[in-house]
Amino acid sequence: MSTANAQSNATITDKEVICKTIESFLSKIEVPNAFMPIDQKFYDICCKRAMDQGYPMGTDHTIPSIRPFMKTGVYLAFCAYGHLENEATRIFMALYTAFLVYVDVAFVRDSRNVRVFTERFIRNEKQMDIVLDSLAQFLLEIPDHWEPVVASIILTATLNFITAPTLEYQTQGMTASPHAEGYPGFLRQMSGAAESYGLMLFPRNLVLNSYIQSLPEVANFLNFSNDVLSFYKEELEGDNVNYISVRARCQGVPAITAFQQLSDEVARCHAQVCKILEMDQAAYDIWKKFTYGYTVFHLSCDRYRFAELMN
Repeated sequence: MSTANAQSNATITDKEVICKTIESFLSKIEVPNAFMPIDQKFYDICCKRAMDQGYPMGTDHTIPSIRPFMKTGVYLAFCAYGHLENEATRIFMALYTAFLVYVDVAFVRDSRNVRVFTERFIRNEKQMDIVLDSLAQFLLEIPDHWEPVVASIILTATLNFITAPTLEYQTQGMTASPHAEGYPGFLRQMSGAAESYGLMLFPRNLVLNSYIQSLPEVANFLNFSNDVLSFYKEELEGDNVNYISVRARCQGVPAITAFQQLSDEVARCHAQVCKILEMDQAAYDIWKKFTYGYTVFHLSCDRYRFAELMN
């Protein structure tokens, strides 16, 4: 057998393992392999809101804009946060995601602008990028949608998300200590804004005590289910700096093994959240709706290539 054929067969085998692992994961969290199309009306509403607020929405690729990221933001808000009755909050979720995706892109393009964001935000100084300047103003709307404690945690997690790529940049080449077992998870938490997305799924009128104890597990589910559902795409792209790849290297196992382990852990995490929220039926029902929508978002979005994987 030639080397090329051996590599091809290995790829086919991995694809089959990934597919079976995803199917098992979906079964454990009780979410079907479903597709949800984007809502064009909601997309138009979100774009109008962004333009009305004066956020950069141009089509000239030489000028920074959030327009290229609106589809992802709207798609996530529609699928995963569609249970929120307040339309203004659903629109906020769409714009929030569009802004955060832009941050990732902006750091790659010119990291200096992102590295000084928090410093300038704290000092109420104009940002060095027109989209980041709009983001600074946009974040002031958080208390309009969530109660003070929740709003504070959301803001903190958002600033951590913006700081995370700078931390990764400054620690490039750092010798990894075999004893720093919690560091990959710590960095993953910062880079995922999971506390924000986890708290945002609960509406403002829901009593804080009914869901706050679930936040650590909810955040883990959000971060690591995304890693599980992104694994196929990232393997095809040759990405070897994601959480699963880093974890595999630390454990000395193949990435496919780390992927299978993590999928089992995330399924158990989902079950744990369900147990925590059982004390409040409203919170429990919201979690189940969100889990369905968040997972189907990944299954439906072209970015994750599930049509190719699962068929």
